[in-house]
Amino acid sequence: MKTKLLLPLLSALSCLAAPALAQTIEAPSSKPGAVAPYRTSLGFRTTWGGPSGVNTELRLKHFIRPQSALELQAGQWHYQGAYQASLHYLWQPQLLTSSRIRPYAGLGIGAVGGTRDRFNEKQDMEVGAVLLGSVGIEYTFPRLPLAISLDYRFTAIGLNTNTFEYFGHSRMNTLGVGLKYTLGR
Repeated sequence: MKTKLLLPLLSALSCLAAPALAQTIEAPSSKPGAVAPYRTSLGFRTTWGGPSGVNTELRLKHFIRPQSALELQAGQWHYQGAYQASLHYLWQPQLLTSSRIRPYAGLGIGAVGGTRDRFNEKQDMEVGAVLLGSVGIEYTFPRLPLAISLDYRFTAIGLNTNTFEYFGHSRMNTLGVGLKYTLGR
């Protein structure tokens, strides 16, 4: 009699325990959900190349989605009295192998302005509009609120807004190293 009751009781327990065991044994998903490494960052970028050799510019970056960010850059350009500013949309995907190292690519628009010296005379301020592209890689430190980046920025199109003439964009291509203080993880 005991074996007749024990057999249905064990089979009922195994039927009830099977769904609970299946949930704990289930394999994890193959692609983790993308998360922005930080919310906002403020820092600088030191550039090599371009018309003026070595320059430093300020950068402000803000993630609008886990893999998309807007970056504002401003700094000196070419020679004394000339400045540039640009706004970039960056796509920065999360790699499956690392959440700290993230490549990025983006497009941006910018303005370049300043006075020119012609024959030792100051000329009126000229403004140029540019379409920029950038590619790079960024590393976010695990325990520090810092991120470093290495990137290449190139100018696709340049236009002088006073005369609507095309100007040589190869002079604006730069290689840069950036250091940023990150806020909001």
